[in-house]
Amino acid sequence: MLELVRRLFRRQKSLYGLDHAVLNVVLPLQSMWMNMGYWEHTSKFPEACESLLVEVLRAGLLEDKSQILKLLDVGCGCGDSSLYLTQKIQSDSKFAPSYESNSQVQAREITSQRSIDTYIGITLVPEQAAFAQQRIDESRKLNQEAASGFAEVFCADAADPSSWSGELKDSISHMADKSSDPKVGTWVLALDTMYHYRPSRLPLFQYANSTLNASIMAFDLILGSETTWKQRLFLRLTCWLTRSPYGNFVPQEEYKNLLIKGGYEPSQIEIRDISGHVFPGLVKFLNQRVKEGTPFGLNVSKFRAAELLFGWWANTGVIRGVIVTARKS
Repeated sequence: MLELVRRLFRRQKSLYGLDHAVLNVVLPLQSMWMNMGYWEHTSKFPEACESLLVEVLRAGLLEDKSQILKLLDVGCGCGDSSLYLTQKIQSDSKFAPSYESNSQVQAREITSQRSIDTYIGITLVPEQAAFAQQRIDESRKLNQEAASGFAEVFCADAADPSSWSGELKDSISHMADKSSDPKVGTWVLALDTMYHYRPSRLPLFQYANSTLNASIMAFDLILGSETTWKQRLFLRLTCWLTRSPYGNFVPQEEYKNLLIKGGYEPSQIEIRDISGHVFPGLVKFLNQRVKEGTPFGLNVSKFRAAELLFGWWANTGVIRGVIVTARKS
């Protein structure tokens, strides 16, 4: 009771402020996306995040003739990509968003012709893994006609396959396709995550190639082709502040060589720069969100810092956002 009185006393002065805005937020939230987004056709964060996934899927699956997909989604977060992959793309148009760009229509068409035999998501945060699995289970119960195959999310460090639990390895084991069956496509999906991997992306590349016999499709960050020593010094500082290994930010050719070292053929590797549809739109959105959230006492300071960082990337080209595909030949 005394604690309640103390809290009420501290809040007395702001009783009629704007911080009750939190009571007007509609729960449960419809999405929990967290990536940089692809902003060519939208100014809304969830749509941009979904569009980035769509662009990566198009890059990987457009030329893939397989009819059955096995997917390892590393860095799946709170499960929005999980829901898209296990529900939306497996169903008819009633699961399509109200607005679709041409690329999204194409992505849905090329994926709806396939079935997902196995979906496994990995995230480093236990709360995210539990939340993502709960969302998958609830969605599959509601949409039983669209649900098929195995779908499960695990808490694990995607950067270190050797550390994965026996349960996770058992679930992944039947993904490996050593038969080279053209009807089966095994893919590792990494959406805006691998530049965080310690100490390197290489262990995942080697595991995907040698153990899973899988192709890779990803959105990732690389170092720009022309950077000054001052820019690299400041980048090192920002990496330290954001806990991103500085060594992961390498030029395109070095990134390609890392995939080759992982076992992929040079002719099967493609890297496409989409920075112009990523950083400017994200900066504009963050700027607007900071302006909208500040009057209501929302803690948006870290998003202001992110806005400044991504703005620096957009203006200087020191960091580039790229879609990467590495196919099994």
